[in-house]
Amino acid sequence: MRLSTQVLLLLCGAYCQATAAAAPPAAEAFGMIGQTAQVVLSPDGNTLAWLDDSGPQSRVVVFDLATHKIRRTVQIDPPLKLRSLEWADSETLLYEVSYTNSALHEESRFEVFRFFAVDIGSGHAHPMLTMGQPAVSGEALISPRVNKPKTVIMSTLDYSAAMARPRLGSHFSLRRRDSGWVYSLYQVDTRTGNGAVVEQGTQFTADWVVDRDGKAVARSEWDPDGNVYRILVKRGLGWYEIFHRENRGTLSLCGLSEDGSAIVALGSLEEGHPKLLALPLDGSRPRVLLEDPDRDVVAVMRDRFRGTPVCVRLGGLEPRYHCFDPQVDERTQAIARSFPGRRVVLYSESQDGQRAIAYVDSPSLPATYYLVDFKTHRSDIVGEEYPKLAGAELGDVRILTYKARDGTTIPAYLTLPPGAAEKDLPLVVLPHGGPEDRNEYAFDWWAQFLATRGYAVFQPQFRGSTGFGDLFRLAGRKQWGGIMQDDVTDGVRSLIEQGVADARRICIVGLSYGGYAALAGVAFTPDLYACAVSVIGVSNLPELGAYGKEHWGDESSQVGYWRDDIGSPLDPRVAASSPVNAVAHINAPIMLMYSSDDTVVPPSQSRDMARALQRSGKRSVLVSLGHDDHWLSRSSTRVKMLKELDRFLAANLNP
Repeated sequence: MRLSTQVLLLLCGAYCQATAAAAPPAAEAFGMIGQTAQVVLSPDGNTLAWLDDSGPQSRVVVFDLATHKIRRTVQIDPPLKLRSLEWADSETLLYEVSYTNSALHEESRFEVFRFFAVDIGSGHAHPMLTMGQPAVSGEALISPRVNKPKTVIMSTLDYSAAMARPRLGSHFSLRRRDSGWVYSLYQVDTRTGNGAVVEQGTQFTADWVVDRDGKAVARSEWDPDGNVYRILVKRGLGWYEIFHRENRGTLSLCGLSEDGSAIVALGSLEEGHPKLLALPLDGSRPRVLLEDPDRDVVAVMRDRFRGTPVCVRLGGLEPRYHCFDPQVDERTQAIARSFPGRRVVLYSESQDGQRAIAYVDSPSLPATYYLVDFKTHRSDIVGEEYPKLAGAELGDVRILTYKARDGTTIPAYLTLPPGAAEKDLPLVVLPHGGPEDRNEYAFDWWAQFLATRGYAVFQPQFRGSTGFGDLFRLAGRKQWGGIMQDDVTDGVRSLIEQGVADARRICIVGLSYGGYAALAGVAFTPDLYACAVSVIGVSNLPELGAYGKEHWGDESSQVGYWRDDIGSPLDPRVAASSPVNAVAHINAPIMLMYSSDDTVVPPSQSRDMARALQRSGKRSVLVSLGHDDHWLSRSSTRVKMLKELDRFLAANLNP
């Protein structure tokens, strides 16, 4: 039977409409950093500020809640990148930016962080803590609010000639203790940006704790010579040690206890799960404030005005929260009941406690910011982080575990394409960076982009990942290409055995350490993957160590961590774990992407790998992402990365 031309056109029209309706959202919908992000409420509860990155230029929007009008916008001029927002008081907004020092040679660049204060009434903005010194990357906001008006407490690297050891002849020591650079504490006037030294630190100072008057109470120090970590407290004119340990890692200082008698810290006193600790200022024995037998305490949320802990976030595959303040806990639970199946984080409350911001998301729903008014029992939408994804059909995220070859249970996430059956799917393996990091059970723009293109996305939390106990995390040390890679491999094979993944259509993709894992996957298990994509990934481990030593100094915390995490650059096992030395085993096509302003993994790691592949006659493509940093901080970069990735996967996996 033959159909008429009219019927064929009608059928074609219906098919084309259905196809268009089912088309996934564009890469721009996922890659834009956020039309509404980092929303903060002023202390008086009358003004909102947020980052808007939807246009050609980032800007900070200041919105008046009484008039429902934009009160002011602050343009963030390139090459500046906005990092954070916070209110010093209800008329003074602080914003943190960074830029890459691109005037230097590509391999010598570093990221410079700076704070600015803007007066909302006049619109005048000025940099904070300007002392006429060379640009260094060390500014930190220690306390945005103290009892003295128009004052914040900051810290920064500062040069002290008294601390520097002079050169002897032509010899120049690179030892940290001789450098003269110290980490000091400053009281800064938000009206002028001028700072005055509160306390001078040392070359080893890592963090500060101050009281409500802005006075220094404690500081931590880490000395790489012997890996010594100490906490000292101020008594009178002197500093006295109350905590000391060697080769055991550091703690994260979280401020003072409610009564001011102890430092609140996050970490472990012995191997196990990190806990919330109290370290008494009198030097008596530390005590545990909160612990969970099965979960790490991974983050502390502090009262915005007193600085004391209010809630903690617990690790595990699904995050949990524990609040010390019954009122905060009751309010959080009440809001959570209004959003079943979603994560609700309450923060940035007003000083009278009547208003706060709620961040609401789920693994399959992008974040929405709400202004919650407890007096009127009402919540209003401030904005959506990914508005172009509104109503889009996104992937379903599953929690799973599997057994590694030695019997260890490995946690993981699996995102399925919208509406897809869990069978014979093309699979993208997406190991996280770090490696001492993790994926969260939350909306993931990268995983969801891939899921909407028809791929199942596997995110293994291999040994070395954080949030699952110290033993699990430390098991990844010096295991690049070893246990950490085996855990990824075992997870992929588990999905193949279960029939979830099509063994012929598996690609491994990652950023930073994840990029290393992608290259190691095709180099050391060449029959497992059909392709690999390394985004600003590591290919040559000894060269990375040499770069770090030259870039930050042999006694820097970065080099100390890499030495502990990777091993000595002189160790032949480290060289053998480098994909650049194993290109002969690679069979699959590879895409390499790099950012020229990357100050963590130098661009040479991708370029050298590309040259090695080319010399061996392997299939590869090298893509420059332009002048962006290690974190892909620009929306245009993320969109370009997603588009390049989409084309490469489509050519090699046939979804």
